[in-house]
Amino acid sequence: MQNVIKTCEVLSARVAAHAEVWYDHSMKVYLTGPITGSTDDAILSWREKARELISCDADVIDPASLPYNSSLSYRLSEGPQEALARQMHGRLVVNRNKRLIGSADVILANFLSADHSSIGSIGELFWADALQVPIVIVREPVGNVHDHAMINALASSITHTLNDGCVAVLNILGKNANDIAQA
Repeated sequence: MQNVIKTCEVLSARVAAHAEVWYDHSMKVYLTGPITGSTDDAILSWREKARELISCDADVIDPASLPYNSSLSYRLSEGPQEALARQMHGRLVVNRNKRLIGSADVILANFLSADHSSIGSIGELFWADALQVPIVIVREPVGNVHDHAMINALASSITHTLNDGCVAVLNILGKNANDIAQA
């Protein structure tokens, strides 16, 4: 019986320690959208706006704030060293972004004005789904290359403006989105 009591005391102490961390947990939003073949302005401008709309209520995880390669590398002839360097960079991005997505509470995927499919973003959406992280997709209602049955099925919400996407993100997080909705 004393072993059971001691086990309960140990478990209670662990729960109390984790509860303190849980209450201190800030919500995290992971941003994804096309990078390859996009201009720096197209990559960064929507992310800055999303950060402004969300950052008061949640931490923003933006992999584009780290070094990225937007070149169309598949069109370039490369030697073995360049091919290896590109593969190593890809492995780093895959491992890093998968961990970042796993730490997120919701994913915001912006595909507005996308003129080609974003393979990296699509992969990130499937990781998020596998990790049970809710997904908000922002895209045009008609004519967007990312309007696909499988991608739509992953979404917790599909919106058609960045403001509406940020509202959906904050609603999923249980935060007040009134200020954004009125903007």
